[in-house]
Amino acid sequence: MSEYSLRCRVCEEVAPETPVDTCLRCDGPTDVAYDWGWVHSAMTRQSIAAGPRSLWRYRHLLPGAARLDFGAGWTPLVRAERLSRLLGIDLRLKLESANPTLSFKDRLATIAAQVALDHGVTTLCCSSTGNLGDAVAAAAAAAGLEAIVLAPVGDASIGATAAAAGARVLAVRGSYDDCRRLGTELHTLFPWGFVDGNLHPYATEGAKTIAFEIAEQLDWQLPDAIVCPAATGILLSKLAQGFSEARTAGLVSGTPPRVYGAQPAGASPIATAYADDRGVARVTADTRVWSLAVGDPSYGELAVGAARSTDGAIVAVPEADVARHTDLLAETTGIFADTAGGVALAGLLDMVATGAIEPGARVVLVVTGAGVKPHGHTVAPTVVEIDADVDALLRGLDVTG
Repeated sequence: MSEYSLRCRVCEEVAPETPVDTCLRCDGPTDVAYDWGWVHSAMTRQSIAAGPRSLWRYRHLLPGAARLDFGAGWTPLVRAERLSRLLGIDLRLKLESANPTLSFKDRLATIAAQVALDHGVTTLCCSSTGNLGDAVAAAAAAAGLEAIVLAPVGDASIGATAAAAGARVLAVRGSYDDCRRLGTELHTLFPWGFVDGNLHPYATEGAKTIAFEIAEQLDWQLPDAIVCPAATGILLSKLAQGFSEARTAGLVSGTPPRVYGAQPAGASPIATAYADDRGVARVTADTRVWSLAVGDPSYGELAVGAARSTDGAIVAVPEADVARHTDLLAETTGIFADTAGGVALAGLLDMVATGAIEPGARVVLVVTGAGVKPHGHTVAPTVVEIDADVDALLRGLDVTG
């Protein structure tokens, strides 16, 4: 095996790294697998400290050639003094709003764009409720690639950042899950890099670097618990993976933190599956928390497994509570997060109230995105609005299948 490869979650077939959707042997989902002998010989606290102040400081546990760096990662970890006193815990905030396009999705987009470059792919395509589209557009611009973003129709769902970075933005009259379906159909027609398709196993690895950074920023100590919002389940499951890999690499010791997730009640298939102790069932998302409006989460089962294996939990937050908790975060910390931050804070308060998070615990709340995105100009983005079918999509792209 080279420094990294792909391993099927179902049959465990190991294949050379290449942009593919699923296992070529059994069609199962794949994950990136690393040569741990090489990792142990090359990755130390000292080598990390000597690396760039970006996610690539952990390059030995990431796919890609580590050349594309437009500033994703190494975001601040700050203590929330007032909230700590109010809740009786030692609370820190991981500020992912400090990334280039103001969300943690820049981490995923950086890896996706680098792997695309490694394999001669010239076009990136993604489905997005806003943040991922912005991140992919920015990474593509930095890499000199074309970017195409499929987003649910509505000004609240489509970031001007993506259009400003040169991406072609298509507003689909449908849901995020409709956008993913259309992306799958495009994959059969064009040799592009699909961030939620053939580049997905690689791109998602970017999220685990948040865990690496938290450990390093705490002087290689582990928090007792970590709380994050959940949509596809990628972030929650990759946080657990990151802390586990940090232990396997010999960077930290001790018990991994309990991982807690929160979803808005109107889009809570993962929280429902956790509460009912059953598989994740698709729902129709009905929430104003746009960045979490996912009804069919691709990493839902892995997220539930991550919560259970770390003695964490996943909760649903009433829609009526989201705005006031988003405001509470700003009023007590000065951090104006997007509404996903309000969902995460509401989840944290629930855990403290029920005793799941004990007094004095050291806790990290991941603030995944910013509450406002300054775009630097007032020109409305150029968006092509289409119906949720592949013929309309091809017309919007001005191509034929």
